[in-house]
Amino acid sequence: MRVVRPISIGLALLTCLTLCPSQRSEASDIIEHPVVLDGGTLLIMTVSIKLDGIDALELGQKCIGTGDIEWDCGLHAKRALAEKMGDGPVSCRQFQIDAYGRPSATCTASNGEDLAAAIVRSGYALALGQRYLEEEKAARSAGRGMWSGSFQTPWEWRALQPDPPETCDDINCFRLSQNCRVSLT
Repeated sequence: MRVVRPISIGLALLTCLTLCPSQRSEASDIIEHPVVLDGGTLLIMTVSIKLDGIDALELGQKCIGTGDIEWDCGLHAKRALAEKMGDGPVSCRQFQIDAYGRPSATCTASNGEDLAAAIVRSGYALALGQRYLEEEKAARSAGRGMWSGSFQTPWEWRALQPDPPETCDDINCFRLSQNCRVSLT
């Protein structure tokens, strides 16, 4: 088997996500063992999938805890998502394209737990819209994760970051950022 196969599958998935709007809400689950890229993004095959309905802390993002101590809350967000995901396969469904042009989906761990709800409840992501507001309120009340001190919202933090570098392969150029981690190599 050639190495091109996973890339082809990933590109086919991405193509369908962007070109098959009628199939997005009816798409069958993708069940895989993904790689956690950050507190709200999974890598399935070669496609970066954002957890729908949340905005998680970014890698490199710092928070201020008790005693004005800075801590790597973005890294903690990534670790929390990996812990919630567990060792089993993850199921993702209801694919759509988010406001930044990235594929997003509702994903559940092998134990059936909604990963977006779990990361918000852990205090490492904010609800976007109404869907996970109860989980956000619970995390805030309990002082979990970022709610244990002060923090910038992920969108405020991203706005203050310098433009990411550009990288090119044989065909295309890509902007590498915290929000886009699709690799074709």
